[in-house]
Amino acid sequence: MDSLDSPDVVSLHHVLTVILIVAPLGAALLPIIGVLLFFTPTESRRRPVFLLNVLACFLGICQAIYFASLNSYVVLHPNKPVPHTTAIAAIAILLTPPILIDSILLFRLLAFYPIQLTPRNTLFAILTPTLLCKVARLACLIAFLVTYPVARLDGPSYATIPGLIWGRGPWIIALLALQALDNTYVSSMFLYKLYRFGYTTQKALGGSRKDIFSRVPAVFFITLGNYVIPVTLDIAVIVLMIFLPSWSNGAYILFVSNFITILGIVFATVWTTSLNWVMRRMVEAGVDARTQSTMQFQAKTIADAFSMYDPYGSPE
Repeated sequence: MDSLDSPDVVSLHHVLTVILIVAPLGAALLPIIGVLLFFTPTESRRRPVFLLNVLACFLGICQAIYFASLNSYVVLHPNKPVPHTTAIAAIAILLTPPILIDSILLFRLLAFYPIQLTPRNTLFAILTPTLLCKVARLACLIAFLVTYPVARLDGPSYATIPGLIWGRGPWIIALLALQALDNTYVSSMFLYKLYRFGYTTQKALGGSRKDIFSRVPAVFFITLGNYVIPVTLDIAVIVLMIFLPSWSNGAYILFVSNFITILGIVFATVWTTSLNWVMRRMVEAGVDARTQSTMQFQAKTIADAFSMYDPYGSPE
């Protein structure tokens, strides 16, 4: 390592940067799990969406530990090759969690399409596209792992690890494209139903839609954390991989995107739960008969309609 610009020094700089990215982001998930466990009501902890949120955080922590350990090994033993199994496992650990974490978005969508109340044909038409996207994403991931050129892993770790995923063929690009498409579909359906929810609530309660949505500031953050930022990063990675296939530093975006997805999913549920609590208090504190108004939103009362919006809400 005679020069600071030599390839081996640049590669070691890459692995050190990865450690500095995943370590603090993974550590930030620990207090979030604590907050979820401490502030979530006891009855809500048994609900699938709560368990999936905690699982998402654990996946992020495990991912951070694995890549911090792997890159620490590279720093300590730069000239030793990384075992093929370890490298392939690293690829799976980086690319599989987004498929599982994005599945939590389905619970957000099902808040507007309760399984017991939605006609089967409607439910099938809504869920089929996103389920097919997830199956296709999993198939692309398996194809990427099966066709991965493991022979390139025989070199020194400082040279092979930085380019482990970046620019490695069409399967990784197809995987990211399907990820963006899946997220776009689910988020678009959610935002459309939220728009219709505001319209229906306006008719039931009176007042303007602006009054209704003035009580929903979290919608902006839900959209930003679950849709705008993740999809933007996916598109950016696809473009960079196509035009800069040898630019291994782009892998930083993949790590950041994974943790943003986890944080967006968790906080979306927290914000939704807070919104539901506020709305329930509004209904309970109503001063006229409007609190018992009926509205055609797959529910008999306003309180029921509000509970549809909350994956944590207790059935009443």
